[in-house]
Amino acid sequence: GAPHRPRRNCNLLLPRPPLPPPPLPHSDTLTMAESKEANTFDVHIGDVNSKRSELSLHSKVSHILAIVVSGVIALCVAAVLADGSSVVKLKHPSDLPRLTDASLIQHGLDYRADELLGPSYGVGLHHDSSGYTWTQAGAGATLQKYIDELGLHQVIAAVPSVIATDGLKHPVHFLSCHNLKATGQAAMAFGFIAEVVAAVMIIFHSLALLGVAQGALGGKIVKLFACLIWLVLSVGFLIVCCLAIGVIETTWTCDNPFVPSIKLSQHFYYNWAFYIAYVGYAAALFIFVVQLVFTSTMDGQEAPAKSVPKGPVKALGGLFVGVVIGVVASVIVGAANNSFAAEPSPDPNVNPCSGQKPTHAGPGDNYFLNVPCMMDGIVAVLEQAGANVTRGYVGGLDAGEWRVPITESYDQTDLCPVNVHWHLGAEHLSVGEYDEHGTGPMADDGVHLPDGYCHEDESSGHRQLAGECTRLGFRCHHFNATDPKFTKPYDWKHCTDMVVGETYEVHWPHSAAGACGTEWQYQTPFYDGVFCHDGIINILTPLNTYQKIGVQSQTFTIVNDEGYDLPDGQNLFDGMIMYQDIDIAKYTGSTTGTSRDNDMCSRYAPITWQVDRTCRLISASSFDKMCEKMKQQKDDMKDDLYPHGARELVADHLVANNQQSRA
Repeated sequence: GAPHRPRRNCNLLLPRPPLPPPPLPHSDTLTMAESKEANTFDVHIGDVNSKRSELSLHSKVSHILAIVVSGVIALCVAAVLADGSSVVKLKHPSDLPRLTDASLIQHGLDYRADELLGPSYGVGLHHDSSGYTWTQAGAGATLQKYIDELGLHQVIAAVPSVIATDGLKHPVHFLSCHNLKATGQAAMAFGFIAEVVAAVMIIFHSLALLGVAQGALGGKIVKLFACLIWLVLSVGFLIVCCLAIGVIETTWTCDNPFVPSIKLSQHFYYNWAFYIAYVGYAAALFIFVVQLVFTSTMDGQEAPAKSVPKGPVKALGGLFVGVVIGVVASVIVGAANNSFAAEPSPDPNVNPCSGQKPTHAGPGDNYFLNVPCMMDGIVAVLEQAGANVTRGYVGGLDAGEWRVPITESYDQTDLCPVNVHWHLGAEHLSVGEYDEHGTGPMADDGVHLPDGYCHEDESSGHRQLAGECTRLGFRCHHFNATDPKFTKPYDWKHCTDMVVGETYEVHWPHSAAGACGTEWQYQTPFYDGVFCHDGIINILTPLNTYQKIGVQSQTFTIVNDEGYDLPDGQNLFDGMIMYQDIDIAKYTGSTTGTSRDNDMCSRYAPITWQVDRTCRLISASSFDKMCEKMKQQKDDMKDDLYPHGARELVADHLVANNQQSRA
């Protein structure tokens, strides 16, 4: 047969499976030490990750408080910067002294701050209530520049128009108060810094609360940075508080002759921003103490502590120290600027009422000058005096609902007498007591009036001018040419130009704005006494002249007979004599005098009049004692020691219809 062949292995034709990978070196012989080291490495990584994501509860609360306080500070500072009157506001006009230099009064410059800036004017940290910043002026240039270009008197004349256009604002820049301006700008800079820092700290503490800041910087850096910033912020707020105290109490010089110096505390009071500064100091101090006590330099790097030993005690102690520092610093600054010093006593030789007679109700408007009584056939003024006060008489001018005379005695109100003067004859009319049928001394011929008298017909419209005769008003019915007490001359020692037997109407002006209870209470001219203190009497907003100004009026015939002396201790100087049968007419009218008549009227109206309807007899000696006391007053009253001319009787259409009576 065939030769034998070896059997073929068919499996060799199939693909071979891949070879297993070579074993790791010593994988089957790994030591216990190596295994333990590997496990320990894994645990460390896990611990670090877990510790960086955790903060203690007190640390978290500290950062949350810091975020909240930062937000509040940011909002408050933004409000202070946005409000144009947040720092200081003008005081009430009654508390405001003259702002402009007294030496310029004779040139027509006499203003309070509210008259120049408006009664609601204020200054904020960034701008004033009109929107002008520390480097702006509504007038476009400084006051001194205008004076240099136009001259002093031209600028004084232009003040009313400048006021009307807000040209005086911002006054610190306009008046060239350079040091005050620099201080204000410094305070404003602190405000902007506080705003930026507060915003940054909101972000910073938010990152710290999440643990991001500690992971990036480390707990130590985070704590040191937070404490440093809050300490600086606290100090910044305290500096602003001390600046505010110093600014308002310092007397600042300004480069202009109108207002050469100013002490803000005399004209302004702190507004809400001042108190916000102290709240800011307390809040920043609180967060500084909280960060110092309740956060750790190891935050995010080790297991958090469950509590801070004596943490509240430390925090309260830190707050107490900070508050003491703030109080001490404020007191030191205040004391250095005489904040606690008593107000200096006014110079007893300076009359505080001198020159207070107003000419203007608003800057430069000449409101109080006499004006025509009628315009186009319509009454153009308020009610006038002296009027017919006969019982039952009603004037023809509607006084409305508001203008009601004071009905109680002036000594039961806040009014005090500020002057006494008298007129030749009666300005008022009381039928049967003092009227056109009254009589009195005549010239030697028995027909004409004595020398120096004049008595024009009321329809003539004549007004007495300087140097003319003294206009005689109505006379009483007591005169008897055959009775010596009406004709015997009296040796006048104090009053001048007086005649026995003549009729005189005595006026006692009263005012709530007088220098009541002081040695300057009585003034000549009486307008100075009536308007002595600013801000009490209002022409408008609201009208109160008839409530704050009143006049007592009483008419006398002088006799040379001591039987008509006033009782001991009673002096005509002190006010109306309250006889048992007194019958008083009360109405609202105006000031009187011969510069007014039924064509030209007074703008000093309405004021209350209380007029005795009865003509009284009084001794010449009692009248002279009144003049003697007038001479003893601190103010010189010599211009009221003689009789003034009488205004003609006010026409019916100019007399208020509000006359009241008190028997």
